[in-house]
Amino acid sequence: MIYIHRAMEHLNYHHLLYFFTVAREGSVARASLRLGLKQPTVSAQIHALERRLGCKLLERSGRGLKVTPAGETVLRYAESIFALGGEMLMALDSHAAPAPKLAVGVTSSLPRALAAILLKEVFSLKPPPLVTIVEAPAQVLAAQLGARSLHFALADVKLANSAPGLVHSHLLLESPVGMFAPPALARKVRKDFPSRLAAVPVLMPSPGGLRQQTDRWLTSRKQRVEKLAEMPHPELYALAAGAAIFAPSLLRESLRTAHGLLFVGELEDARLSIFLAAAANGAKQPGVGAVIGAARRLL
Repeated sequence: MIYIHRAMEHLNYHHLLYFFTVAREGSVARASLRLGLKQPTVSAQIHALERRLGCKLLERSGRGLKVTPAGETVLRYAESIFALGGEMLMALDSHAAPAPKLAVGVTSSLPRALAAILLKEVFSLKPPPLVTIVEAPAQVLAAQLGARSLHFALADVKLANSAPGLVHSHLLLESPVGMFAPPALARKVRKDFPSRLAAVPVLMPSPGGLRQQTDRWLTSRKQRVEKLAEMPHPELYALAAGAAIFAPSLLRESLRTAHGLLFVGELEDARLSIFLAAAANGAKQPGVGAVIGAARRLL
């Protein structure tokens, strides 16, 4: 038979936590900051606990508060109660269902900022998945999709459908391609863009859809630029190198705030296509729907 004291039937454990925090902090002001509550709220709820227990728990001591003898007794039990609560949560962790796993491929030529925008809502799925992101060339991701080691991939080229298990490659979005540069260079080039680019230092993207579009545009317009280097994610180094880059125009704000690069102008008729390729076991992944939704909001 379990006997429950009448006071325990109505003991508010939030009030007990507030008392515990004030006793630890030594003042209502510091406890209120830790709890994220207003001081009058904390004081009122501790008074409610004292009325419920029928004894004084705290008393003034100089500019602070000290725990009364009765409060010391309550404090000891409160410590045990909250310690047991922590143990309970840890014990329940061992019974919790493991987090679903989600393996996503991203082509190394796809701008990281764009991949981050498309994948942002994946991390907010319920239950939250354990996400693994693999960055690799398109042909490597196609093979991994075929081997079912990836659920889906984001790519700036359409992945080949020859690998067994690769069921579809879905066009997510298209974006105009623009030139971006550090402020001084951007102001200089913007005046007569796209004329006279031969003297403009540029960090070229690594082979992929963006590189295909920029090379095609430069050739068709008979334009030349001063190619300093070729690399994945040139936006990371453009400011330090004092060089321009080519990137999807929809990243205009991201490139400005994250990398200090300003928009110079768009490459007429150059458009970057972004694809979502899914393996047979990945087409129905919740993450696929989240990525498609994020892409629609960008359009």
